[in-house]
Amino acid sequence: MKRRLWKVIFLMVAVGFMSGCAKPEPPRVLWPPLPDTPRLEWLGVYYSEADFPRSRGESLVQSAMGNAGLDYFGRPLGIATDGKGLVYVSDADKRIVRVFDFNRRIVRPFADGRRFQGVLGVEVDSSGNVYIAEGGTRKVLVFSASHRPLFAFGDEEIFERPVKLAINERLERIYVSDGAGHRIAVFDMQGEHLFSFGHHGSGHGEFYSPQGMAIDDKDRLFVADQFNARIQVFDAEGQFLYAFGERGNRQWNFEMPKDLAFDSDGNLHVVDTRKAALITYRPEGDLLLFTGGKPTISPVGFSMPVSLAIDGNDQIYITDSLNRRFVHWRYFSEEYLRSNPFGESSGASPGER
Repeated sequence: MKRRLWKVIFLMVAVGFMSGCAKPEPPRVLWPPLPDTPRLEWLGVYYSEADFPRSRGESLVQSAMGNAGLDYFGRPLGIATDGKGLVYVSDADKRIVRVFDFNRRIVRPFADGRRFQGVLGVEVDSSGNVYIAEGGTRKVLVFSASHRPLFAFGDEEIFERPVKLAINERLERIYVSDGAGHRIAVFDMQGEHLFSFGHHGSGHGEFYSPQGMAIDDKDRLFVADQFNARIQVFDAEGQFLYAFGERGNRQWNFEMPKDLAFDSDGNLHVVDTRKAALITYRPEGDLLLFTGGKPTISPVGFSMPVSLAIDGNDQIYITDSLNRRFVHWRYFSEEYLRSNPFGESSGASPGER
């Protein structure tokens, strides 16, 4: 008891002392590094609540108290953000979803720690409602922003294994990829099944385990056709428009594209699991940036990236399943760069080539 009391007193005194000492700003990690114009900034890597930025005093307390009670990932898969500081991450091994609250710098279990049957993809709409693809029940579960169950949709007649989701609120449609069924199922916002498209194959409009999806400002649906190593593009009704990408070892080639998302400039970011890379294409289809490219435990790299989310502020979140974490980046838009030009005095350290 006395030792604990003295420990508490020591921490209180230390925190009071340290609060008067400014914590030095770490160098910025930019990619590509200066003197090139940076397009990405690495902001952090998250294994648990302990990885939120802390003041020097808070870090001292955390170090003294240890990591007891912290909840770490088993196998993080899906990731989504509400764009207001909440990041939802599904954990396939522990069968739960965690909420990383960047405003309060805490992590809490989703829906009172509810355990799911094969939790996979996660998505959030503009009202904060949360959609979870549950592979074990072949359903999509919908929760309110306060994590209250609302409704579920889908069944074994529609899905073999729902994997990932994309929501087009302009057209009031929900797209769900079926990795085992090699198709995309389309629903209205109330969960009524409208139609499905695609089947197993390598031709136009055919899939070999479709995964992540993204919707551009023209309502076109971009689908990561995983084992065909390409991206296919469809109109809102599921009509094939075009495809790009092929298997290969060049930077602009794919090996296993797993998920994708657009930034505010309309660039398409694709995570390739087998390449352990984030590949960024301009709206015209030209390669803009290649990040990563070799499995690593480095904080700024990836070992097995599987899911990607980008919010309206160009914050990028990527689950790195094998490293049991997610990585936080930021994209610098053209508008940002015009207002905040970089120079040699930007205090940046080189990114990972």
